[in-house]
Amino acid sequence: MASDLSSLAQSPSEEGIELASSCLFCGNDEFEVEAQDVRDFFFKCDDGHFDYLRCTACSAILLRNRPVGERLLRAYASYYTHGEATGGGGGGSAAKRFIRSAYVRNRYAAASGIIDRLIGTALRAASYDTSGIDEQFRFAPKAPAKVLDYGCGSGEYLLRLHPLGHDLAGAEYDPQLIGSMAGRGIAIADVATLEESHWQSEFDHITLAHVLEHVPDPAALLRRLHGWLKPGGTLYLEVPNADATGLAMFGRYWRGLEAPRHFALPSQPALTRALEAAGFASWTQHINTCARGWVWAESLEATPVEDRAALQAKMAAAPPETRANAEFLTFVARKPDA
Repeated sequence: MASDLSSLAQSPSEEGIELASSCLFCGNDEFEVEAQDVRDFFFKCDDGHFDYLRCTACSAILLRNRPVGERLLRAYASYYTHGEATGGGGGGSAAKRFIRSAYVRNRYAAASGIIDRLIGTALRAASYDTSGIDEQFRFAPKAPAKVLDYGCGSGEYLLRLHPLGHDLAGAEYDPQLIGSMAGRGIAIADVATLEESHWQSEFDHITLAHVLEHVPDPAALLRRLHGWLKPGGTLYLEVPNADATGLAMFGRYWRGLEAPRHFALPSQPALTRALEAAGFASWTQHINTCARGWVWAESLEATPVEDRAALQAKMAAAPPETRANAEFLTFVARKPDA
């Protein structure tokens, strides 16, 4: 890494680009170069060349030359959030699907049967690992509970909760997606028109799945969502980790950078400080054990063919995931009780 930024352009050289000058998580204005000449390797919506900087104070990563206006809208033209929402139920054998469904009803639904409760008790007694299921449901409270999915995309998560008895709402940036849930009785608010006072202490649970990295002021968004939670309410948050092992291995080809849509990625210390500054009283970090496999596979596919053998050797020798080096930072934060 180099602390000399003279190799980077000092002013935007392309239409629809602005330069970021301070860390979005701590406000520091001193950086090192983290990755240069990053392209839109995965969605190919923008043919620009982008640079990521690392904050010397909190270790967060910042996209230096970021798109604005029409160019930003074009960057999402073929993004994965535009896929059809299904609310899918998972694969596996019939027996596994039955056990999974029983656990979901017992853990999350407003109503569950005696068999569901017996299966739930048996899974707990056997210390069965349900973290993958709970991750899919974003550690929501048991219904009935009022849940907001902020940045809900095509509504996949809302449809997953819909049969369980939760009171659901969504908020979305993309006007193409805002009306997609109306026919299912789920109101989706337009983020562009949402006032700070639109909701006040209204939700039991808010989810923010891979949204924080897309916004120009993540600290302000965390404060806003804190105000929308009821006392004792919870925020589920997942974001790529600036200290992920994958970034150290793949560099500019790492799937978590995803230029030019990811404006900033926090380190674990940067995120915990941001949560504390926003007013959250406590938080629990989970490791999404499914993330590393697919993130690394897509990163490897993006790299030049001649580099893949060496990278595969590094992948095989990589250290296990910890809370510090996990591919994603996955947190459930709690607002203080009244």
